[in-house]
Amino acid sequence: MGLIMKKQRNIFRLLILALFFIIVPIVLYNLGDFPKRSFLMDVLSIITILGFSLFLSQFFSTRINQKLVKDIRMVNVLKIHKFIGYLFISILLLHPFFIVVPKFFDNGVSPTDAFLTLITSFNSLGVILGIIAYTSMLILLITAFFRFKIYLKYKTWRYLHGYLTTLFIITATWHVINLGRHGTNPFSIYYILAVVSVIYFLLKTYLFKTSKK
Repeated sequence: MGLIMKKQRNIFRLLILALFFIIVPIVLYNLGDFPKRSFLMDVLSIITILGFSLFLSQFFSTRINQKLVKDIRMVNVLKIHKFIGYLFISILLLHPFFIVVPKFFDNGVSPTDAFLTLITSFNSLGVILGIIAYTSMLILLITAFFRFKIYLKYKTWRYLHGYLTTLFIITATWHVINLGRHGTNPFSIYYILAVVSVIYFLLKTYLFKTSKK
């Protein structure tokens, strides 16, 4: 009975954590003084913001959350981690298309021209960071999905997974702050604090632990 209660408490804590990563971006979005756009573009922006925010939340459903691993077992933690990862990476992979899709409904730049400009504008640091983030995220998804077919030792794959993830969250956050329409001070502070927390726990779990050994 006590074990069941522990599991329920940990699931409740994860839900609270997820709500935090949902509510804070929505509050910041509603309080922000952003230029008004069409309803479709605002919806796509919110989906992208929540996708990135909730992707960051999944790091607290990994082995770095030792209490969670102890209470509900690693196999269950991995199930939660995989579900969150696949779901929100899928959303983030659609980000470039979220930018292009609204072009079908206005009389400005054509969707094709907008997409080509998006992937070939190497004179902008924000665009370059976005391309690096998108590429690392795509590799992250492929290597996770085909983990048992790429013939890497588990330890090697795990460190590759960690390095790709770190590369993605750093470049993606920098991309958002540098180029994003919502890269205002409150949003920037929120993203930076979240990313710093994630990287700290990753280093504490992997790098510092390895150094001690």
